[in-house]
Amino acid sequence: MKNVVIIGAGYGGLVASALLAKEGHNVTVIEKNEQPGGKASLLVKDGFQFDMGPSWYMWPQAFEKFFEEFNEDASELLELRKLDPSYRVFFDDGEIIDISSNVENNYEIFEKLEPNGGEKLRKYLEVCKKQYDISMKRLVYRSYNSIFSIFTPSMMIDGLRLKPFSNYHKRVKAYFKNPKAQKLLEWITVFLGGDPRNVPGMYCMMSYLDHHHGIYYPKGGMNGVAKKIHEIAEKHGVQFKFNEAVTKINVEDKKATRIITENAEYGADLVVNNADYHHGETQLLTEENQTYKSSYWEKKTMAISMHLAYIGVKRKIDCLTHHNYFFHENWNDHFDQVFKDPKWPDNPNFYVCCPSRIDEGVAPKGMENLFFLVPVASDLEDSDAIREAYFDKVLEKFENWTGEKIKDDIVVKSLFTHRDFKNRYNAYKGTGLGMAHTLWQTAVFRPKHKSSKVKNLYYTGQYNHPGVGVPTTVISSQILVNEMKKEGVLV
Repeated sequence: MKNVVIIGAGYGGLVASALLAKEGHNVTVIEKNEQPGGKASLLVKDGFQFDMGPSWYMWPQAFEKFFEEFNEDASELLELRKLDPSYRVFFDDGEIIDISSNVENNYEIFEKLEPNGGEKLRKYLEVCKKQYDISMKRLVYRSYNSIFSIFTPSMMIDGLRLKPFSNYHKRVKAYFKNPKAQKLLEWITVFLGGDPRNVPGMYCMMSYLDHHHGIYYPKGGMNGVAKKIHEIAEKHGVQFKFNEAVTKINVEDKKATRIITENAEYGADLVVNNADYHHGETQLLTEENQTYKSSYWEKKTMAISMHLAYIGVKRKIDCLTHHNYFFHENWNDHFDQVFKDPKWPDNPNFYVCCPSRIDEGVAPKGMENLFFLVPVASDLEDSDAIREAYFDKVLEKFENWTGEKIKDDIVVKSLFTHRDFKNRYNAYKGTGLGMAHTLWQTAVFRPKHKSSKVKNLYYTGQYNHPGVGVPTTVISSQILVNEMKKEGVLV
């Protein structure tokens, strides 16, 4: 039995703790905040329950594979409900399009957008499925410890089939000329923290998952999923220490021996860092023990940060479904002001989640729970005045596009921006998602699961391969534990 200490109780830490405890090890998870879930925390205020971070349950296979390890059926355990429509898109010219959970309906939608659009979508999704199949078979559930990991004959062949040098926008544009059709397929790159013009085209596999496998809602939202994993971990003996920030990873003879917190010390045979990777390297380790020093991080393209607003409204809003997007015709200006000329976007695209449309438990009766998300550049100036003014700007757009004047009906409001990501999650530059998925920040080019300087120190989470998102973070910890088994460090 090894003494394993995990820093951080986000999805990566929760999954790793459960898997390692299942192997028979003594696992302790230390979390600086008051609850499990990391960015998937829950805000409870005046009868409202807000998912503070991720709100989409997609790629169900990734969750199913994890829960099967504990003989649990994800659909039953999480009380999943398939959403229909999957999401609603509001365009600035007044058109509203619902994307259905039935792909046949979506062929009809695209047929109306451009000539032969339905058949084009069918062919496009066939390509996306091939990308998904190759990725699942060869690329996703594996580690990349060096550049030579991808220079095997089979990896080279499969890698070229993915056409990694084509960007997402070019891939979509090859099939669709209608700007709305393009946006309906490209929006998903926001989940990857990037711009459709710099995210590799191979990630089109996400469109296959979207249209063929649908979007779900787990009871209690994404925080509810985190709680279920937390319960499984506790059943297997994992000890959780909340409200306890780690201040140092003590290293002796190139081995992590103790984890030092604000008020205690924990001996360790193995250490897993699920806190922000940059924080773990540059703040918890001395420079000589850092695999990735400050100069490394300064050169990286960080994913988006977010202007988040948790809003309680004292009436129902019938024009909304669970997931809602609001897109400008010229949405490239927004992406340019995130990645090329960082500033608060002048004409932001934004997302509004309204879980109270299907979950009565997240808002008082007759009221609505709204979660506003605007993708913005990381490391922007963030003050009370700026965040309040920006919310007013977004709210005005929402009211104009929906015709719903809700400003005077707001009974709960809480804003969350860059400095909150930094303070609550130690997020580098206030990013909400870590490193963006550009070509040179994919697979082998992402930070490794294992420290090259400290023998028994490992990492998991959104910075590692496979990358950004809750399903990929779950997979990251599965990869980590499998690698530990292969190395024999768990024996």
